[in-house]
Amino acid sequence: MWQTLSQIFNSQLIAEALGTGATLLILAGLGYMFTDRAGVFNIAIEGLLLFAAFFAAVGAGATNNPWVGLLCGVAASLVVSLIFFAVSIKLRADIIIVGIGVNLLASAVTVFLLHGFFNNDSNYELTTSQALPSFSVPGLSALPIVGPTFTSESVLTYLAWLSIPLTWVVLYRTRLGLRIRSVGENPDAAASVGVNVERIQLTAIMICGLLSGLAGAYLSIGPLPGFNKDMSAGQGWIALAAETLGNGTPLGTFIASIFFAAARGVSSNMSTAQLGAPQLVDAIPYVATVVGLAVAARRALSRRTGGAGRRRHRGQPPEQQPQPIAASQNADIQPATGA
Repeated sequence: MWQTLSQIFNSQLIAEALGTGATLLILAGLGYMFTDRAGVFNIAIEGLLLFAAFFAAVGAGATNNPWVGLLCGVAASLVVSLIFFAVSIKLRADIIIVGIGVNLLASAVTVFLLHGFFNNDSNYELTTSQALPSFSVPGLSALPIVGPTFTSESVLTYLAWLSIPLTWVVLYRTRLGLRIRSVGENPDAAASVGVNVERIQLTAIMICGLLSGLAGAYLSIGPLPGFNKDMSAGQGWIALAAETLGNGTPLGTFIASIFFAAARGVSSNMSTAQLGAPQLVDAIPYVATVVGLAVAARRALSRRTGGAGRRRHRGQPPEQQPQPIAASQNADIQPATGA
């Protein structure tokens, strides 16, 4: 039994949870956090990841330079984000339909371009020299248990870790962050004090595009270079779940990303050790996502009801609320006048 558990829960799982598996979720989750806090329900993260992954791979392959590929991937994500803003915010289209449309478009367009450019409908291969560089942290990589987390990690992994305190500073210690939060909480009140609501929402959407572009580039020019059809595999949706479970905060999103990445690592280790039915093992990350969303929904419901729902469930009567003054009584009340 202990040997079986050691095959699942080991230092490699920690490296997967903190590094390889969490990088994309952290970047994409933090990107969605900005749009969420600005009051924009941007479910197009999955599409942004696919577009960025494809153009990052094409850029790196065409120039043999991963940094050019990174710029191409981020640029593609920013362009799609700008289109998303124009259609959903400026033209007032249904934002859910627009987000779904972007996701479906990304899946179809990338396959179409694969066939048109490379006469291949499934993948575009890159060499390791066309991937972003990776390096180890001296001293930390030699530590027991957590050492593999700091060994040969992509530069985007370290950037993802750095983005956590950076996004906290932007969101809570800058004027831009204050305006983003105010627009998300009450856009009418923000507009009444001179805040340009659409401009702030555009800024949040473009920040989301930037971070999602980095996340998508990590897919295709990260540790495993190359582009495969629909290679995001639902990770954009998991990033949304991570932000929701993390209560829309940088630290919470980071912790939730680790949780979902650990679930993916458990699935990977169980597959390698050939433990359990393959279909059930592959479903572990998605089951963890559903559980996380259920916890987040329960927490949100508890906050809205203030515990009254639980008291009524136990058969206890709700607290008495003060009765409003009837209209006939209100008419009899006269304001006091000065002598």
